[in-house]
Amino acid sequence: MGDALMNDDQLDSIADQVKEKMILWMDERHIYPFPQKNQDIDTQLLERMVRVEEGIKHQNENLEKMMIQSDRRFTILSETMDKRFEAVDKRFEAIDIRFNRLYTFLSGIFLTILAGMITLIIQNLQG
Repeated sequence: MGDALMNDDQLDSIADQVKEKMILWMDERHIYPFPQKNQDIDTQLLERMVRVEEGIKHQNENLEKMMIQSDRRFTILSETMDKRFEAVDKRFEAIDIRFNRLYTFLSGIFLTILAGMITLIIQNLQG
């Protein structure tokens, strides 16, 4: 059989060819094993992602502040409405008292007039 021994130069040549083919194959499939090759793109994307995350965080903080302010506002409105309803209840109670007094007064006047008329009717019948 024949000896198929290779010397170091032949092995280096084959290794170089394999490296070249691997680099071409990886470029075709957009596989980048070496970060320094696309470091600018990665840095830009990372900076953009950080800005987006900061924006979302800022919006979240603003939403939380708005929710707290809304809760405070609703609490104040609720207290104000409770006070108004209490004031309306007091007014109705005052009106009810006035109507009771007026009813008593008008009942007294009606009874006085009725008694006077009965007296006149009796006097006319007797006399």
